[in-house]
Order: sequence, then structure tokens, then C-alpha cells
Amino acid sequence: MGLVVKRAGVGDAELLAEMRLEMRRERESAVCRIPEEEFYRHNLEFFRTRIADGSFISLIVWDGDRAAACSGLSLQVHPPTYENPTGKHGYITNMYTRPAWRRQGIAAMLVEHLIETARQEGCAQLFLNASPMGRSVYVRCGFRPHDGEMCLTLPR
Repeated sequence: MGLVVKRAGVGDAELLAEMRLEMRRERESAVCRIPEEEFYRHNLEFFRTRIADGSFISLIVWDGDRAAACSGLSLQVHPPTYENPTGKHGYITNMYTRPAWRRQGIAAMLVEHLIETARQEGCAQLFLNASPMGRSVYVRCGFRPHDGEMCLTLPR
């Protein structure tokens, strides 16, 4: 398997918006309330803006010149808590592996990269909302249920 994980740049925003649309089509049972083109444009603007300002980090797994999977890490700061005295944490989102690349350990590889990225960014905790398909990946990486989401406390 010649898979390579790369951090996405602003120039990858169109690809990320396309993959997010693929993911939503696959996972959502609800009908999109706006035209898909508008949904795509909102995502495109999000990725362009948030990658540029550093508040969103996206990783893409490449198989040659084909994007196999993507992930995202929103960097957030909240008032400090006893569990998180800095208040800085990450929220994992936009985890998507295209069907042809599933069941090859790619999601776990991305989660490990996101954990390391969050550590480098100074996050004390990581949160996420897991789909039923992805829950076991996160549990194997150390995440535990927390107030309806999943959480991993990072060592200092």
C-alpha cells in the first residue's frame, strides 16, 4: 500500500468540499434543505477560510494521485476547566474514507496523525462525535464516551 498522509492546504479546498459532499450523501438520512451546489459552496468557503487562518487542519490520505480519505481537526479554545487548564482542545470532524479504500486501517492511521497534530498544537483534549461505523476505531485509539460524544485526554 503506497498511501501517504499530507496536510491539506488552501489549494485542496475544492477536493475537501467534494469529499464532504460525498460523505453527507452517504451518511445523511435527512434531505439537504438547500441545493447541493449551495452546500458545496458553503463547505468550500469554510475550508478556504479556516485552513488559511489555521483554525482547521485537514489531512488527506493519497494513494498515488487519488485522494483515498480525509479528516479534520478544528482547533478551539474555551474557558479553562479542571480537566483542561489551558482551555485549548481539538474537535475531530470530516473523517471520511472513500469506499474503495475502506477496511485497510486508513481511519486509524488518520486518527493517530490527528492525535499527534493536536499534541503539537497544544491541545489538552480531543473530542468527536462518532458514527456507528467509526466508533470502534476511536475506542482502539483511546477515546472514551463523554457527555454524548467521545473524548481523549492528551498527556501534558
